[in-house]
Amino acid sequence: MSESLKQTEDQTVTDRRSFLTVAALSAGVAGLAMAQQTAEPQAPTGLGPRAMVDNRFPVTYATSVPQGVNLLTQYFVAFSERNLKGIADLLHFPFATFEGTEAVTVQTPADLLAHPPASLNMSTDPARFTTNDGYLKPGAYDVLDGIEVLAYDPVLCGLSLRYNRYGSDGKKLHRCEGIYSITNNDGRWGIQMMSTIFTPAQMTGVVFTDTIEAAKRRIDHDLAYQVSDRSVDAPTGQLGRTAAVANQGGQPWTLGPAGRAMEQFKVKGVKSRLRVSEVTKESVAKIQPSADPVADYAGYRALFPKSGVGNWGWVYGELPETRVLHASFDKAHMFSGAIRFTVAGEEASYNTDLSVITYKKGHWGRAGTLAYTTPHDRSNDVLRG
Repeated sequence: MSESLKQTEDQTVTDRRSFLTVAALSAGVAGLAMAQQTAEPQAPTGLGPRAMVDNRFPVTYATSVPQGVNLLTQYFVAFSERNLKGIADLLHFPFATFEGTEAVTVQTPADLLAHPPASLNMSTDPARFTTNDGYLKPGAYDVLDGIEVLAYDPVLCGLSLRYNRYGSDGKKLHRCEGIYSITNNDGRWGIQMMSTIFTPAQMTGVVFTDTIEAAKRRIDHDLAYQVSDRSVDAPTGQLGRTAAVANQGGQPWTLGPAGRAMEQFKVKGVKSRLRVSEVTKESVAKIQPSADPVADYAGYRALFPKSGVGNWGWVYGELPETRVLHASFDKAHMFSGAIRFTVAGEEASYNTDLSVITYKKGHWGRAGTLAYTTPHDRSNDVLRG
């Protein structure tokens, strides 16, 4: 055997061993995740007394990431096999999906089987221009094009999935790009919410500049904290049916300083993490009157010295890694967040969110939130010395 062939064979063996090792480790992690899924997440060692749980602690990803990837893989297997019953077994109900610019909710597995949303409709003759419209051509098949983990905490994993659909003749029909929120509800992991964007093959690669710019612009929300006026924040949200996945117990940036950081990660007895709302101009006016007191903002600013990081200075609602994952002419999937700084310019904390931004009746606004997590909170460092 020549030296070059021997080196190639040795490398092949090495690569195979590496693959098997990684596979074994992955299986072990997945098994560990399965074993721990029914337990309440415990406060990690080293958590600051007034800090949020951030991604330095394995509790945020050791279970949620393997479960998220596993569930989404199973979902695509069932989907590619046109197995709607198999998909139903992987969802939490009520379940929400953005089939365009409006949130569609499905209350039960029976409802899904009887009236599947457009992106899950397996019929080749759907009811056109209804919430049960579909995109399936007889003989079409789907090809997985990628899964990405974007956000995670002890009870949630936010991911994206992309696939291409081909006709029976092998010609590409369109691309589907989606985002998914997978949560642990009462000990069971499942898909709580999703949103998809279908792009005809001929339009794949088109850059929707106006969509991207509008999705990233969060200045109204940021300015509300600077000027202590909730009415400034009113344009941030979208009107109509909106949906969000939210943890229990309150916002992380209020629970941490109160020493109750783990309350948002409750598992037992939590049947749903989905929040669906009908937002109208009237409902916005009721919760954000022009005479709203500034106490909410004063209380928010007071959280930061209480957490030991220093006085609050300002917030930037766009991370350096902010990106519009997928876009069409009237909808965007965005991975972003906000960084909070002290008056001295030091980072206090930052969050990430996975959102649906839509365009309706001349207005761009946030219509859905699939994940809201805290990758870093400096309170964990400051208060530990």
